[in-house]
Amino acid sequence: MSKCDTIILLCFCFSCPYKIVFSLNVSKMSLVLRRTYLKAKNNLLSSSNGNNSLPSPLLTFAPRMVSDDKSGNNPHFSSSTILIENGFNVQELPVIIKRLKNLSDIDDKPNEEQSTSGHDSQNYQLIQEEFKQCLDLRDVFSLLSKCTKITPNIALGAIERIYDIEKNPSTLFLDSKTMNINLAKGAILDKLLKVVLKTEDTQTILNILNTMSSFMDPYKYKFHDELLLRVIDNKLSIEQLCEFTTFLISNKSDVKYSDSIDKLWVGFVAREHEIDETNIVQVFDILNGLKVSKRIILTLLEQKLCDLWSKIKVPVMQDIMSTFVQEKYLSVQSFGVVGSWLCANIHALDEDSLLDIISKLTRLKYTDDQIEKAVEKYMKLKGSRIESHVLVVGILNFCMQFQICNEIILNACSDYLLRNWQIVPPSFYKSVIYPYGYLYFEPVNGSVFWNLIDKILNEKFDKICSSDLSLMTLSLIYIGQYPASLVSRMLSPEYLSKVNNAEVMKRFCLIDTAMTLQCDKYMGPLLPKDQWPKPISQDFRIRNILEKIMESLVLAAGGEDKLSIAVSVPYLPSDETYLLDVMLHPAGLGSSTVNWKSKSVRNENIAILIHLPDHYCSNNEHLIGPQVMKKTHLKILGMKVVSLKYSLLSQFYTSFNKAGLKEYLTEKINNAEPCT
Repeated sequence: MSKCDTIILLCFCFSCPYKIVFSLNVSKMSLVLRRTYLKAKNNLLSSSNGNNSLPSPLLTFAPRMVSDDKSGNNPHFSSSTILIENGFNVQELPVIIKRLKNLSDIDDKPNEEQSTSGHDSQNYQLIQEEFKQCLDLRDVFSLLSKCTKITPNIALGAIERIYDIEKNPSTLFLDSKTMNINLAKGAILDKLLKVVLKTEDTQTILNILNTMSSFMDPYKYKFHDELLLRVIDNKLSIEQLCEFTTFLISNKSDVKYSDSIDKLWVGFVAREHEIDETNIVQVFDILNGLKVSKRIILTLLEQKLCDLWSKIKVPVMQDIMSTFVQEKYLSVQSFGVVGSWLCANIHALDEDSLLDIISKLTRLKYTDDQIEKAVEKYMKLKGSRIESHVLVVGILNFCMQFQICNEIILNACSDYLLRNWQIVPPSFYKSVIYPYGYLYFEPVNGSVFWNLIDKILNEKFDKICSSDLSLMTLSLIYIGQYPASLVSRMLSPEYLSKVNNAEVMKRFCLIDTAMTLQCDKYMGPLLPKDQWPKPISQDFRIRNILEKIMESLVLAAGGEDKLSIAVSVPYLPSDETYLLDVMLHPAGLGSSTVNWKSKSVRNENIAILIHLPDHYCSNNEHLIGPQVMKKTHLKILGMKVVSLKYSLLSQFYTSFNKAGLKEYLTEKINNAEPCT
């Protein structure tokens, strides 16, 4: 049997007198469920030889005959569940099963909707105008009696006019004839509603369901049930399925509606071929209201996104990404498609669109080479014409989030700041200044850029909060810029008296120490030393890898008595900057006996630093500013420095390559960077 064949599966259940027929088009993943009432239970028992599962390369459907509608109050359908296997994933999903009175009704009816009378649809406005001339119920019913055939649109027009008359009591006359008409009104309305329900125009029923008329509220359950039947018969388009689902989600406080939401997945799977580059966003929009059926709809959407991405327009992709953010969605496959789309459509984005997409990618914590390439292309072609400082801030936040040290992007942003620094509010200064030091990037116009930064920070000093000011000052120190006058103002008693944040004070201490060590013109230290330093905790990943490679490390060091783990440099702030992952020293001289202030023992001790992946920029080669400053300070303190890559150490360990690990450690220790 080919994949395109339609498979009919008959399943029998002894617990209830029904037969289920599953019609599955494997290539389209379309599923139509039928449930037929058997008049004689004995016939069921005598013919119960059907299978209970359907193997398929794509999906396996295994029905469970557990009806949720045990009361049988609904004569048209009942509820059950079905097991679906997709690869290694098995999921139980709710389904609606249509009840048929005769076995002959099993034959599929055409799925496509018959078009409604064009003449009737075009003249619906005329029908409404005609009914508006009716002053009371008697006029409405008189007009109905003149119709040779009451079409759904005529019935709907009559219902709307009856509702309008009911809202205006002044139009009601209490003569005997009118009272008789009022008594017959209920029966007439029921007949009119039945006419509307028979319409082939599903959109008309959806419009009624979405109406805010309180007059129609008692009848909405009937329209809801009719739409469910049409979902089973595959008569709703993708747009109509989305509209119906949206209605159910917005009214999920009603149990009847909330119970139906996750049963509509069958319609989406059956109509998946209708999902295109325009309406795919409507399907994404309903995800927030789905529960058990969300996974199967997501699987479907992921595949369609892969097929359609090259045709998707900018606004549609923005809306899809909004859904990703709202759902906290994580899919490398779908995000990779977004990267390909952005790279192909970057020329079509204006500033607002790019900002929106970049901000959403930042919130989703995703980037790849194609996304970076797209942003680089935009900045290269349009960077000199950017007007919005918010876009520049968004791009720099993106670079910070993923530690992207891209020369073209960062240079374009620095050029923008040089041209437009007057229009950038002080609250955005940190976002446009801090990335350069943190990423250890020197702009092509370096001296001009840093002089401007120093000028801005001094001129706007009183308008910048202490937290932002401390971070920007550290950023300058990371890159080798020493704003002595700015630091003196920051660490003045008058300014410090206004700071009550412990984290900011910790940064101030680090700034004071860094300036004292690195800047000859700095008249420091200006802050008192911490008499009760707190212990610094070593990163658990570093502790873990050290335990695993300790044997090789001891061999490379020349003995266990020649190394110490997690050594903090005394007399300096309690900061990770002054924590040595491993310290190599002469035998018997532990970290507690080292004379840290002696200048005669320079280059005698070796500080080994294990750099985690987040210690590097995205290229995994370029150390970030804080790590560069750490190495600089340790060299100033008279120590040799060895940098080891955590990723390489892990690779040696997991591959059981002890010889390679020992060679790597020995080579790095022998070529340690000397002190300055």
